[in-house]
Amino acid sequence: MDQPLDALQARLGHRFARPALLLEALTHPSFLNENPGAGPQNQRLEFLGDAVLQLIVTDALYALFPAEPEGALSRRRSILTKGRCLTQLALELGLDTALRLGGSEDTPAGRSRPSNLEDAFEALVGALYLDAGLERSRALVLAAYGPLEPRLAAGSVVDNPKGRLQELVQSLPEAAPLRYETQQSGGPDHDREYHSRVHLGEHCLGEGRGASKKAAEEQAARQALAHLSK
Repeated sequence: MDQPLDALQARLGHRFARPALLLEALTHPSFLNENPGAGPQNQRLEFLGDAVLQLIVTDALYALFPAEPEGALSRRRSILTKGRCLTQLALELGLDTALRLGGSEDTPAGRSRPSNLEDAFEALVGALYLDAGLERSRALVLAAYGPLEPRLAAGSVVDNPKGRLQELVQSLPEAAPLRYETQQSGGPDHDREYHSRVHLGEHCLGEGRGASKKAAEEQAARQALAHLSK
């Protein structure tokens, strides 16, 4: 495990003063099923890292696009902090080779699974924040992204059903706000399934299922778009 960790830290440009944080960020819940004494898994760091990443990217976009309104900035932030962009960043850093996975998840498919890579990238940001503080984390995260415009251009062609649904609803007269209700509906931690409903006021517009909360909500948004188009 030392070699992948050394390579990851070299690509990142940061050697952890507290290596246990890096190990925690790379520990998928499935690993603890077979190694219960191997330390904490990465979901708490993912929670923290998501908030830190949102702050870093929001601040960068606010400075980069001084004339844009809130809605446009929010769409840009969504491209940079979710889905394929995070998966690509994780692959560029080599998180797929460094992940600690267990059981059937430790396969090429498991190592390339978008939900695993997105969670690990957010957990890594959380680990950086705890190890080095906000300003150092900001510099490292933005260095990993590189220029934001190419990332935004690549992500703008990606389907964004939740964004399209939000824009459609905002165009309706006196429309109520959208509300997503999502919960884990079954499966072990390493193979979770989520069920989501999207509501407009008191009306359910669509439902969806997926291996992540994001995937379930996107499926619900697609169903809502199909419903509203009729």
